[in-house]
Amino acid sequence: MRLDPAEVPSLPLLAALVDQDGSTLASTPEWQGPAPGTISYHAGRARLLVGPGGRRWPEQEEVVGWLLEEIRTAVSVMPDEQALCARVLSGGLALVAGRPVSDDVSTTAEVLARARVVILARVPEVEVEVVPAPPEPVPGGDLIALALLQFATNAVAHGGDTRLRLRVGPGPTFFVEWAGSGPRPVVPGGQSHPALRRRWGLGYVRMVADYLGGTALPPGPTAPGWMGSCLSLGHRRLTLPLALYEGQRLVRCSQTWEQSVRGLDPQVLGTMLTDLTAVLRAAEHRPGMIVRDGVLVARRTMAGTWVALPPEMGPERVRDTLRGLAHERALWSAPEPHATRVHGLIAVLDQSLGGQPSAFAPEAFARELPRACAALGVPPPDPGPLLACPDPRTIAFLLAEVGGELVAEGSATFLLPPSGTSSPLLGLLRRDARGRIRLTPG
Repeated sequence: MRLDPAEVPSLPLLAALVDQDGSTLASTPEWQGPAPGTISYHAGRARLLVGPGGRRWPEQEEVVGWLLEEIRTAVSVMPDEQALCARVLSGGLALVAGRPVSDDVSTTAEVLARARVVILARVPEVEVEVVPAPPEPVPGGDLIALALLQFATNAVAHGGDTRLRLRVGPGPTFFVEWAGSGPRPVVPGGQSHPALRRRWGLGYVRMVADYLGGTALPPGPTAPGWMGSCLSLGHRRLTLPLALYEGQRLVRCSQTWEQSVRGLDPQVLGTMLTDLTAVLRAAEHRPGMIVRDGVLVARRTMAGTWVALPPEMGPERVRDTLRGLAHERALWSAPEPHATRVHGLIAVLDQSLGGQPSAFAPEAFARELPRACAALGVPPPDPGPLLACPDPRTIAFLLAEVGGELVAEGSATFLLPPSGTSSPLLGLLRRDARGRIRLTPG
């Protein structure tokens, strides 16, 4: 599907079409410029920017940016392979979080080399053969390397394959292959939208394909005696799930829209079709306005009704970022003080999403609190005997960034910040009527 600049104002999104210099070619009436969470889609020689709609939490966005920057900063003090893994992870998380992604251009050979390192870090039991590739330039090398890791872990987890082959075909097309000749059941859930998938890894692959304007293909025969999955950048296209309807009749759509509506997962199909019927009806009653129903948005125009599956924004994107960190935990290991800072930032973001604080055994708390405080250069507090011990690294982080004192009351432990303290962290942590932040479950 090719999007004409004249059609952009009709899209049911906060969107703008920009050229390679960043100049705006066309935009929807609601567009107010890029903001944190803006997603970029390849659109021929231009890019379609889609801004965050719905819920936004500025403090949460600031802390997510802080988390990503802390991971990037830690890369500079890591050994080579450890740093490469962290850098690849950082690039992937920036994409998931809706943050600006590095425009680095790598060669195909460099991408395969990075993929091999991260695959062996994540699944060390496998053997990985790399077929030499010509040094063809390719965008988003770190993003692609992390996507190939998802193909590899999927092959190991669902097929038991421990001998893998990485190679590049025309396009370029990046393959992860294993010996075999018969079809393998496709694992469902490869949707980029969090509400429509069950698997983070395959969802991430779709995000990369969407961002680069490529195509992700499920397992199938790739060469005589070989099966594999691939990510192709040939015939780059608009990958926003977008369609134009006249009444209930589909006029035209992007390939990703067709993949979403006709997804292999029956739950995806049912959700999409239910929301599609409702959003088309809603758009008929409010012509010219953006309407939403479920996961879909629509706008009725003279040419018909444009319907889109917008990228998830706000807290759901933050939750997806934390899910990605947990999913790829094997790629992240940093020296102090970065390890404790990242731990603390994750804990604060998790609590902002409704998670409960962690509780520690008294012996572990007494042992780890001085270590964590020393790593961040703050004196360890002495709250006295505690019936409920909080996470020592989270405490050390909050004391270093916010200050205050630990207060024990019954079976709960609290942090009482100094009055007048300003920090985005405090905007994410629930306080009681006395201004205290609970640090233990309850």
